[in-house]
Amino acid sequence: MAANARRLAVEALVRIHQEGSYSNTVLDAMLNSGGRGYKLTSADQALLSRLYYGVLERLLTLDYIIEQHSSVKLKKINPVVLELLRLGCYQLVYMDKIPPSAAVNESVKLAKVMRQGRSSGYINAVLRAIERGRSHLLDDLTNDIKGLSIKTSCPVELLKLWKNAYGEEKTRLLAEYVNGNPPNTIRVNTLKMTANAFEELLTTKGLAYKKHPHLASCFDLVEVASIKRLAQIDQSCYYHQDTASQYACKSLEAQPGESIADVCAAPGGKSLTIAQMMENKGEILSSDIHSYKCDGMEKRAYMMGASIIRTAIRDASEPCPESLTGSFDRVLCDVPCSGLGVIRRKPEIRYKPIGSFKELPELQYKILHESSKMVKDGGVLQYSTCTLNPAENEHVAERFLKEHTNFSPRILPLRECFDVLSSKPSHMISLFPHIHNTDGFFIAGFIKTQTI
Repeated sequence: MAANARRLAVEALVRIHQEGSYSNTVLDAMLNSGGRGYKLTSADQALLSRLYYGVLERLLTLDYIIEQHSSVKLKKINPVVLELLRLGCYQLVYMDKIPPSAAVNESVKLAKVMRQGRSSGYINAVLRAIERGRSHLLDDLTNDIKGLSIKTSCPVELLKLWKNAYGEEKTRLLAEYVNGNPPNTIRVNTLKMTANAFEELLTTKGLAYKKHPHLASCFDLVEVASIKRLAQIDQSCYYHQDTASQYACKSLEAQPGESIADVCAAPGGKSLTIAQMMENKGEILSSDIHSYKCDGMEKRAYMMGASIIRTAIRDASEPCPESLTGSFDRVLCDVPCSGLGVIRRKPEIRYKPIGSFKELPELQYKILHESSKMVKDGGVLQYSTCTLNPAENEHVAERFLKEHTNFSPRILPLRECFDVLSSKPSHMISLFPHIHNTDGFFIAGFIKTQTI
C-alpha cells in the first residue's frame, strides 16, 4: 500500500537525520528486511525510493517553503512532524501525478498513525497553505548564490567552494545537475560474455540502451525500470559501474601479464574491470583495511571468473611493507574522499559541513606517498577520487610531484575527455556530470623515473 511506503519513507528520513548514515545504506537495509514487515509491491518500493531520495535532494528548498508557511520555527518542530511536512511538501511541489488532496490527506492520516495526532491540524494547515500558493513558492528568491542554494538545495558553502574552483557558470550547472538522475551504466564482464552477446540479449529482452562511444563493453540503460529485467541475465555477466570509474581503469592502461595493485579496492569494481582489460593474465592485489570487505571482494572475483585477483587486508596509509616495495607495474590509488562527485547517488553528502573534510587531504597524501613505494622503476602510479574539491584533488597531486622528484607527470590517455573540455591532454583531469555524463571524478597520473 502507498500508505506503508509513505510511513517507511518518514521513518527512514528520521533515522538518517538522527544517525547521519548514508542514504543508500538506510534504504537498502529497510528494503532487505522486507519493509519492516509491510508487504510492498514493486510500485510501493518505487514510491518509497522516490519520496525518500526526493526529500533528501530537495531538503533546503522544502525547508524554505515550509518556513514561509509555518508559524513554528523548524528547529522547534517534532522530528517526525517535520519529516511528514517535508514529505507532503515534496509531493505537492515535485510530484504532479499525486493529487494535492492525496498529498495533504495522507500526511494528516499518517500523523495520527505515527502518534502525532495532536499535530494533524497544524500539518493540514501548513500543507493547505503551500498547496494554495504552489505557483509562486520560489518567486521571492534572489538572483545570487543564496537564491541558487535554495533553488537547487545546495548549501552556500558548497557553492562557494565550486565557484572558487570552477567558476560561476560551471557551479550553476553542477548545482542543477546534482538533483538529476545519474545514468544507469552497465559494464559487461567480458570474462563471461562478449559485449556483442550482451548487446544481443538487451535487444532480445526489449531493453532500451545506449552503447558508450569510447568505452568498450559499456552500456547505459535508458529506463530505470528496465534494471529489474536484467535479473533474468546471469549476474556474473555484468555489473553496475559508472563511466568515471571505467575511465579510471582505461587510463591505467594495465596490460596482460603485469602486476597491478589496487590499494583501496573495495568493493572491487575497478579491480574486476582491470582484470578484464588484462584478459585475466597477470596479477592484481586488491587491498582494503576491512577484512569483511576483502572477503566480499574475493567472493565477487570468484563469481566473476577473475582468477588473477587476490586480496590483502592492509591500511594503505601505513608504511609500505618491504615485501611490496618496487613490486608492481601499475598502482591504483582510488582513495577515500568527501564524495562531492556522487551527490546524485548519495544526496545527503551535500549537507555535510565543508570543514568536516579538512583532514582528508593529509590521509589521501599518505596513501599516495606510501603507495608510490610499491611502483617499479618505469611503472605507473595513478591517483583518483570521486569528489570535486581541489584540496583533495589537484592540491594532493601537485604536492606529491613537488615532494617526489623520482616521479614525473604522466599524460592521461583520455583524449575524448579532454576534448569536450576544450583543453590539451594533461596528467590531471576532472570529470563533470554535466559535461562528461559521469559522476564527478578526478584522475592524476605519474610515472616513476628512478629509485631514490
